[in-house]
Amino acid sequence: MTTSLASILIADDHRLFNDAVATMLRPMFKSIWQTFDGRDLLYAIQTHSPDLLLLDINLPNLNGIEAARILRRNTPSLKIILVTMYNHSHFVSEAKSIGLEGYLLKDSPSDVLIDGIKTVLSGGYFFDPKLQKQNNSTDDDFVKGFLLSRREKDVIKGLLAGKTSEQIANDLSIAYETVKSHRKNIYLKLGINSLVELIHISREQGWIN
Repeated sequence: MTTSLASILIADDHRLFNDAVATMLRPMFKSIWQTFDGRDLLYAIQTHSPDLLLLDINLPNLNGIEAARILRRNTPSLKIILVTMYNHSHFVSEAKSIGLEGYLLKDSPSDVLIDGIKTVLSGGYFFDPKLQKQNNSTDDDFVKGFLLSRREKDVIKGLLAGKTSEQIANDLSIAYETVKSHRKNIYLKLGINSLVELIHISREQGWIN
């Protein structure tokens, strides 16, 4: 495929970032579409049939990892690049296991993004060079890598200890609804949907045995 004839869909709920990438890419490619929601993304794929999807992990209603799994099953010819702030081995491994063609970091220069897009459209794979700088993770690296707050880390420790949301709320002297909100944000940031997946990630990071 001649890359200039390609169509690209950008899925990112950060509108300023989404608009900036769309503005940059429009002169280079045939068609650029945008979506800001995980569920809307699935309809946009059906409507536009893009050649390439630039996919954020933190999407409302359906996170990017789960959306990628669905799209890989239902639209195997679609090329997908995760474009995210998360420089963490768990997400990189997840992207590779799903069979995605690329993984780019949002703080990389624009020429890296363009190079990655052209490489993937030409049939190759592109993983951000910055990812190679990841080595052994500490607890602090884990928190910073996923942008977890101190309170969210406290909630994770409670969940890993087998406590209910009510017990965690009592331990932390916060409202039950606040714990539910923290739990929802934790799952979103980690790209997971269940306590089982949280335990799996925590084992990978050495939080639990």
